[in-house]
Amino acid sequence: MDGFINFLKKAVDVVLAVALLAMAASVIITYAAKARSGSKTAQASVFGYTPTVTLTGSMLPTIRINALSIVKCCDISDVRTGDIIVFYNAQRDMNIIHRAVEITGEGDDIRIVTKGDNNAAADGDPVTRSNFIGIAKVTFNRAAPIVEKLLREDGSGLDPVKMFIAAVALCLAVFAAMELIKWLILLLLRLFRSGPGE
Repeated sequence: MDGFINFLKKAVDVVLAVALLAMAASVIITYAAKARSGSKTAQASVFGYTPTVTLTGSMLPTIRINALSIVKCCDISDVRTGDIIVFYNAQRDMNIIHRAVEITGEGDDIRIVTKGDNNAAADGDPVTRSNFIGIAKVTFNRAAPIVEKLLREDGSGLDPVKMFIAAVALCLAVFAAMELIKWLILLLLRLFRSGPGE
């Protein structure tokens, strides 16, 4: 039993280390690459996923302003009608997150008509392979107030200093939670091992 407890401790430590490294890498790689990249459509991804923040109310009530979405970087041919996708809009010089309402063409000629859930009409220009970024897989609407606090004072984007502080706080919170879980598991194992009659 002691061998199993030692193995469990090591396993939890490894999981904790991997989780912390993945979170830190995600934040650092994503924002460092966006800062260096001249292309607005270039997105740094971790394991094929990248975060994006919704800046307008065009997707209300589905996606709140400042909500955080995790986007799967994939090929435009993977998009299906009804998917929420992210693409670069050159006229507005920003990434947009809207729903795919119509898909035409195939191969390199795929065109996707998009529309915000809160908009009366579809977007003017279709999304093509050249400005497509990915499909939003999950959105955290409850993160909107936190993201809003991380924005620069002028609202132009996320403040790197605040992002770093938030990433450190998140890593510490995950570390504390993992240590608590490990302690509870070990406590339960000791109680189970000692039995009710001892």
